[in-house]
Amino acid sequence: FLCRTAVGNGISMLAANTLIVALAALPAEAFGLRPAVVAGRRGVISQGACAAAAAAAAACSAQPVLAFAGDGSLPKEEVLRAAEKLTDFQRAISLDAATERSFTGKTVNGYAWDVKEKGTWVGALSGKALFESETKYDSGTGWPSFSAPVPGGVIERLDPGDLADARRALMMGGIRTEVIDAASGAHLGHVFNDGPKPTGKRYCMNAGAMAFVPAK
Repeated sequence: FLCRTAVGNGISMLAANTLIVALAALPAEAFGLRPAVVAGRRGVISQGACAAAAAAAAACSAQPVLAFAGDGSLPKEEVLRAAEKLTDFQRAISLDAATERSFTGKTVNGYAWDVKEKGTWVGALSGKALFESETKYDSGTGWPSFSAPVPGGVIERLDPGDLADARRALMMGGIRTEVIDAASGAHLGHVFNDGPKPTGKRYCMNAGAMAFVPAK
């Protein structure tokens, strides 16, 4: 059930599996609950719940993997050299998952977050194509939003920061799906399931993690 629900909300099978394992590992206190003494019938129920969670995780693992939690294909040294050319804040977005304020973002080559020209959005560190202007739309959020990435351009994974901090995840409405540059591993933003048809996706990106290349 957990797998079907997660995938129905646009989370990959691998992500759903990781989510189940992460939630199972969290202590009761992380959700504001008091730890219960496992004994007697209550203990049997608890053990049954753990077994069910393990079975659900195994079922998810058996499904095709649609995304993977990689850090990018470029060598770390090459990524860090490219980052030296960025401003401190641009570097914080790409390497430390900082977020620019809405309605203020600019690409690393000076284009506004809401540029209307046709062209390609590329990674600030990799220079690889991430999004085409044909998939860009006005989401009303103040961040560059796209309905789909360039095939193979990005990696989607459960946000490591949300996984590491249960309270943060609760504040954010749940564990989000982070979007990173498949080549450099740089943080780009997050993807949500409230976008336009046909994908139903909203790739909510930081302009400061990208450059814009106008069409010729």
